[in-house]
Amino acid sequence: MKSLARIKSPHTQTNVLIPVPEFKVEHQQPGTLFMPRDWNGEAVLVICGAGDNRFAFKWMLFEKLLANHLAVLTVDPPGHGDFMQVPITVATAQHAAQAASDWLHRQPGVSIVGVIGISFGGNQATWLTAHDPRIAALVVIASPVKLSMVTRRVITGEAINLLWPNNVRLLRHMPFSEIWTEWRAIKGAWYGESLYDMVDTFKMLDTIRSVGTRPKLFVHGTRDCAVSAQNAKLMYEAALPERELLAVPQATHLSVTLHEKPMQTVSNWMHDKLHRAEESRPIQQNPLTLEVTTHERVPS
Repeated sequence: MKSLARIKSPHTQTNVLIPVPEFKVEHQQPGTLFMPRDWNGEAVLVICGAGDNRFAFKWMLFEKLLANHLAVLTVDPPGHGDFMQVPITVATAQHAAQAASDWLHRQPGVSIVGVIGISFGGNQATWLTAHDPRIAALVVIASPVKLSMVTRRVITGEAINLLWPNNVRLLRHMPFSEIWTEWRAIKGAWYGESLYDMVDTFKMLDTIRSVGTRPKLFVHGTRDCAVSAQNAKLMYEAALPERELLAVPQATHLSVTLHEKPMQTVSNWMHDKLHRAEESRPIQQNPLTLEVTTHERVPS
């Protein structure tokens, strides 16, 4: 994606293939790992939304995370982006999300991991956090509790709402021609199950409660026609503390991740929560004194 060139924070970028144990060996999940120059061991997994891919309209989010010295692994879920060998279903999405978390946790130097899910990616990220106790913090951006029918009227409303001043100002960072090109480059998705049914199956409110007291941030645009901001309020009310709600004025479903100050807030929040979680962990015994563990380690 051309927009990735807009990331100014010094970093390296590496494309990776992540094995998913439940899939055929040749069906590996595509991802891209962004590593900041001065890295502190904190890492974030980003899961995109339905019909999206791991890059589109996320450069501002990546820029802000990297500026806070957070490594970023962004992945294509099944049936999305470069991962078209396997359709997306609830089961395949869960298998792939867990595989991505396992892969990221195994990388040398990774000390703690948070997850960010965008739109339907937020449903997957919330499920992953509820089932993987290693995940220290969760950000849910523009995600549905229940998805209303996406009609021509909804699409038209999203387009019209891009004319609100806060969205027009985004053209200072990314010209309309580039936005249009990036939008046209999105391939859509291969659905093995109805998107509406999958959203229901993830049982977002119950799953959020299962995350427990780990930090959660719910982010939503106030002019989102595809997934109303009421969804974020319902998730916030269902969540146990620690929880926060961030409304992005005039942002739409498409534009929310392009707003600079809110994405800076997301990055600062994630950095703070990961740092606090790492500091609160019990001090482990020096592994050099654990002879059995050191010499009889079970391969991961």
